[in-house]
Amino acid sequence: MAKALTQAQIEEIEVLLLTNKSKIEATLRNIDNEHASLSEMDLNDDADFAAASRDYSTDIHIKKQQLEELTQINYVLSKMAKGEYNGLCEMCDAEITMKRLRVKPHAKYCIDCRNYIDKKNS
Repeated sequence: MAKALTQAQIEEIEVLLLTNKSKIEATLRNIDNEHASLSEMDLNDDADFAAASRDYSTDIHIKKQQLEELTQINYVLSKMAKGEYNGLCEMCDAEITMKRLRVKPHAKYCIDCRNYIDKKNS
């Protein structure tokens, strides 16, 4: 049987999640502020418009990724708040290593299951 995380490890992951959440929320605010100022700009020539369009497209892509990650972070934080988080893979119940969780604290799957999912979806 896989070993669940200790309370100290869960608290470490929670700090990482909250830090990441704060960074993502700041990034999202910055993107929204940039878009607000962009709408106020006078884009007189085609080059200005092309650059602004490219930046906007990039920002939309980044915002989508950040919102997805924020959803995953909030999911794990919710499980922690309910006392349901144990650091085990939601697919196979194997331990998700602390090494992996320190890099991606919102990971729901062990590396083997993540690779399986990625391969299946590609």
